[in-house]
Amino acid sequence: MSRPLPRIGWVTNLAAPYRRPIWESLARSADLHVFLLENRSRFERGRGNRASEWMSWDNAPVAVSEVPTVRLTAGERQLYLPRAVGRLPGKGFDALVLTGWESPAYWTAAARGRRWGARLIGFYESTLATHAFRRGPIASVRKRFLRGLDAVLAPGPAAKEALLSMGVDASKIFVGFNPVDVLGIHARAHQARASAAVGDRRANGHRYLYLGQLIERKNVAGLIEAFARLADGDSSLTIAGSGHLLESLCALCDQLGLRDRVAFVGPVPYERVPEVLAEHHTLVLPSTEEVWGLVVNEALAAGIHAVVTRSCGVAASVEGMRGVFLADPESASLASAMEASRRAWTGPVDQPEILVHTPEAFAQVVLDAVSARR
Repeated sequence: MSRPLPRIGWVTNLAAPYRRPIWESLARSADLHVFLLENRSRFERGRGNRASEWMSWDNAPVAVSEVPTVRLTAGERQLYLPRAVGRLPGKGFDALVLTGWESPAYWTAAARGRRWGARLIGFYESTLATHAFRRGPIASVRKRFLRGLDAVLAPGPAAKEALLSMGVDASKIFVGFNPVDVLGIHARAHQARASAAVGDRRANGHRYLYLGQLIERKNVAGLIEAFARLADGDSSLTIAGSGHLLESLCALCDQLGLRDRVAFVGPVPYERVPEVLAEHHTLVLPSTEEVWGLVVNEALAAGIHAVVTRSCGVAASVEGMRGVFLADPESASLASAMEASRRAWTGPVDQPEILVHTPEAFAQVVLDAVSARR
């Protein structure tokens, strides 16, 4: 008789499109049920810079439920208070994956899981550089929560370092590589390059791309200033995204005389990301603070270069890969890395190293954490 599949509850805020491949992979080896602390109707009323696809799970191969919650917002942070405790996972689950610690909903889910004997597994992405609270009561609460779990998933060495600094037992930490659908992106980018539509839009000069929110910590102003430093007058910069800094960034381009070389194209639907990447040579992620930076995974999967600041959690995991150029967030350092990328460009990378870091590989890390001996 075959053993029953482990029943896993995955508690998270949103149905982020880049998480679906992990869920799909887990669903082949586990009975997975995803619990969302956000709900569609509230999300659509105030989703900020997020597209509707961040709460789309139609035709998902796993069960998905919305948990009734009250949402409190402070800047980029959302805290969720459960309104119906019984809607959180509990009895009957072998393990719960908790993707946050700040919200009371995660503490409640942990208490329910502990009561019913579920293995509690955290998903912790933050790094020492992105810790907003290094000491004091909030830091103590975070440490207590993480230490009390049975296992913690660390998507990269920078997150593992942060966990160890808080006293989490090394034997509880399961390190993976924060994934996106690298093989799918690679195939779609290759297809896009082969199409006449992409070919017709190619211009002379090196094409740089920023893809993300237009908010302070993303340091898009620093990127524009770095672009202004480049001696190559044929290069161009595409800024794809939305946010409250749009007007000031346009004004900065006017001030620096760059409006004919910098294009603001608005947000890009997730399904079009591979095509947009394929139209460019170098992605730049200039953030002063970034827990990871999955757009770097996507860029490398598409075969283009990536300039990424050392402030990003992804930097430690992609350093040394072909086409990766690390920089500091200051404009001079960004400009130097961007110029190095331009000089090194000889065409798309055919088989980038990032292709081995699949959602399937990360799903196996999750299963290892689920099945590890208590």
